[in-house]
Amino acid sequence: MPPEFRSAPQGSRDLLALHGLVERRPPVRSSDFRMLGSPFHYYLTRKLGLVPALRYSTALSHGTWFHAALELLLNPLTQHDAHAKYLLKVEQRCEEIREVCKTLAIGDQRTREIIAVEDQDAATGWAWATCTKDIPIAGALSNGRTMQEFLSDSCFVTLCQECILKARIPADNRAEPVECVAQPDMLLFHKQQRSLWIVDYKTTSISPRIRAASCPIEPQTQHYMHIVQDMLARGEMQKMFDLPDDTTVGGMLHAIIRKPTITFGQSDRDYTLDTTPFKSGPRKGEPRNEKIYVGEPRLENYIERCKRWYLGVEDYVHLSGDRIAEPVVDLSFTSGTALLDPTWTGQYKARLNALNRWRTATIEPEEYPWPTEVHGSGTLDTYAPFVLRPVSEWPDIVMQEGFLVSDRDAPQQQETANAQ
Repeated sequence: MPPEFRSAPQGSRDLLALHGLVERRPPVRSSDFRMLGSPFHYYLTRKLGLVPALRYSTALSHGTWFHAALELLLNPLTQHDAHAKYLLKVEQRCEEIREVCKTLAIGDQRTREIIAVEDQDAATGWAWATCTKDIPIAGALSNGRTMQEFLSDSCFVTLCQECILKARIPADNRAEPVECVAQPDMLLFHKQQRSLWIVDYKTTSISPRIRAASCPIEPQTQHYMHIVQDMLARGEMQKMFDLPDDTTVGGMLHAIIRKPTITFGQSDRDYTLDTTPFKSGPRKGEPRNEKIYVGEPRLENYIERCKRWYLGVEDYVHLSGDRIAEPVVDLSFTSGTALLDPTWTGQYKARLNALNRWRTATIEPEEYPWPTEVHGSGTLDTYAPFVLRPVSEWPDIVMQEGFLVSDRDAPQQQETANAQ
């Protein structure tokens, strides 16, 4: 007999609540729009707050290691002090991993392997950020300046980095305004224009120019600009940062950085160059120019190698033509005048309204549309067990598969504005 398909019992929400899986109505974040086509995933991750324990991190609450590194490097800190603070974040993250592994009964060897991967990811993020902040940006607006020089221009005042901005945006005329949250990488005030510029860093594996093309129409751009507009209209932004009453939305600036194709590894050991001549063969008399590696890989060597890759020099001189044709760091500007375009704002409101439908829904878990597939390229999706097994077994899945409940919008998970 084939196995019988077990449907969820009535009152599944109450059953989950008895096990601590209580629905919440979270404010809308820009990342939520990625789940417009997957209401079930939105329900699990945002309304129940289920996340894989080893992926969640309070130490890395502001995104990737690259973002964490760039945030520190673009602060008025010395390189030494910025790196010291960064290493503290890395140690905090590794301690989180040890605690999670202990809770999940993961063995010492596997724990060390997971921490080693995290250490390498952190080192890679620091190297990329260290290099890219000093790479000249192409284009007339930047005038050949580096990212650090452009963002620290005397016309700008840095108001905050990774600050929490909140607003209530009307989705349509019938519904209550939607609670929305933005957490820009940086917020700048242009003194001459008396305008606010939202800054976001993006890394990409494709051409930064191609990646920049979609930035003006992406939900994140629309979401952030609407939130800043709402806060200015209510005077909250002026009060928060002591801004002029007539401050406007200047727009959104995306700094887009190409990810190096080279990884931190054995090529980053110290070496000596063997220049002894060949004694025979077609290259007789020519120097060998062979690298003799010693010791362990060093981050300093990887940083220097990344710089050469970004600039297309020395061992990466074959990339010099590509660097002229396709800059590795580029800027995208979306003007605040987009907020006057009814088509642009209409698209945002339609997206927000569609998301708010699931955000405010008071339906049973099985009524959220399932994904059409639960596998990726050769592996099951992280949340596949919640689709494949009945709701009554979800509390067991949480324990067996190593999930935890996290409310990223709770006050203790948020930081107030980091005013400069």
